[in-house]
Amino acid sequence: MALTSLILALDQVDSTLGHFVSYLRAWSPRSYKTLWLKVPAIVGRERAHAHRVHRADIFEMLSNVETDIAYYDPPYGSNNEKMPPSRVRYASYYHVWTSICLYDHPVLFGRANRRADTSDAVANSPLEDFRRGSDGKFIAVEAIRKLLGSTRSKYIILSYSSGGRATSDELNEAIESCGRLLEVVELGYKRNVMADMKWTDEWLRDAEVRNREFLFLIARR
Repeated sequence: MALTSLILALDQVDSTLGHFVSYLRAWSPRSYKTLWLKVPAIVGRERAHAHRVHRADIFEMLSNVETDIAYYDPPYGSNNEKMPPSRVRYASYYHVWTSICLYDHPVLFGRANRRADTSDAVANSPLEDFRRGSDGKFIAVEAIRKLLGSTRSKYIILSYSSGGRATSDELNEAIESCGRLLEVVELGYKRNVMADMKWTDEWLRDAEVRNREFLFLIARR
């Protein structure tokens, strides 16, 4: 409870763009606010249900978990060939919360002082890999295919963005290889602030292009 309260309180006074791989040059106005620790909402035993929490590599865990429905929201990467691939892995975006929970005084690296165990060489996931494999196919797309095919659930809900590495054809092919697509729900949403920032002299994301998120409901074979 104390850690949850501390994380929620710190989130109200941090000086970042929403994650801990980039910081503002000057302290943000919210950083001067008073740090208030509040008791988080508690679910009483009378409302709680039997559950298990896992923290593991998804591909190592799938064979041991069987459910009625599985929901996946994998990292998307980028499908823009002019955009330099990020070497910042998803695990490092919230590394400060990890350090608060573990209180382990980790080795740090880089200008943002990220945890060394969130570096590209250590925390790389095939689901966010921007490269192609030896067969010429994108590693991230093949990882999605493996994820869907290894899931032991009656139904799967897959969340994916139009800005992800997988094209619609590749995603449909991966879905059809493991099950039957029942429904697709399209959600429009505002792009992350980083999407409007210029990364190179050659590339500036088109402000007129609207990112879309899709929810795929899949019935497993």
